[in-house]
Amino acid sequence: MSLVISANKKQALSVKDQLILATLPAKKRVRILKTLGRQERALARKRISSQTSVNGHKFAARADGRKAKMLKKMTRRLEPYVKSANRLELKHQSTQTGRVAAFQQEGGIERYTAKKAKKRNGIPDYQGPCSRRQAKALAREGYKIRKGKGKGYRRATISEIMKNMTLGQAGLVLRMMRGTRQNPSWNIQVSPRPFLGDTTENVQTELAKLLSQTRG
Repeated sequence: MSLVISANKKQALSVKDQLILATLPAKKRVRILKTLGRQERALARKRISSQTSVNGHKFAARADGRKAKMLKKMTRRLEPYVKSANRLELKHQSTQTGRVAAFQQEGGIERYTAKKAKKRNGIPDYQGPCSRRQAKALAREGYKIRKGKGKGYRRATISEIMKNMTLGQAGLVLRMMRGTRQNPSWNIQVSPRPFLGDTTENVQTELAKLLSQTRG
């Protein structure tokens, strides 16, 4: 993926600043736009550090409930390139990283397989405690346990399920309750987490500052 900024009135500059920029030698224009690109990269890194999107909102939480920071590697090898001395492109040197970054930026549906899950997360410990995500799913399905006193059953709480069921047991019971078999593949909805980008006003302000420094 890439952030593209063109030095024109619609996207980045006032008419006055366009004229000033046009009179500069090509090398100076390239230097100014590359500096802007590095500033935009720094902003992207700050957003990832604070886990906030371009609009200032917190990143959507992970689907599995984990709290580890997201997108930590997405600004690695993110470099500013200038084309025709008036078009800035901030993009990844690695095509694969760029694809992943674009997917995280815009969101979408990711096709998962057991093999892919094992590669990313390792082999599951089926004898270990069930995950909170599994417990929530079982609770939603109406999983019940025996009452402590008296006869009959009652709905189990999430904490009770996590305390008393293993990962393997929870997965098996959940499939039985849903009447499904273990799928070789499944879809995961990935929420958009836009970390790269800026408003026209901010870009105009930063470019005007850089032009002012050049004139000075």
